[in-house]
Amino acid sequence: MRTAPSPARGRRRRAVLAAVGAAMLTGIFWAYLQPGFIVDLANRIYLCF
Repeated sequence: MRTAPSPARGRRRRAVLAAVGAAMLTGIFWAYLQPGFIVDLANRIYLCF
């Protein structure tokens, strides 16, 4: 029979997921502040079609 996960493990997992999410959002925000990056990304996507 399986035991329930400990509350500390759940809090740690939630903290790790929150940190990963915050890092991803920070990276996306930083990328949008770089106009050349956005133009290059748009050109790369456009050239795929």
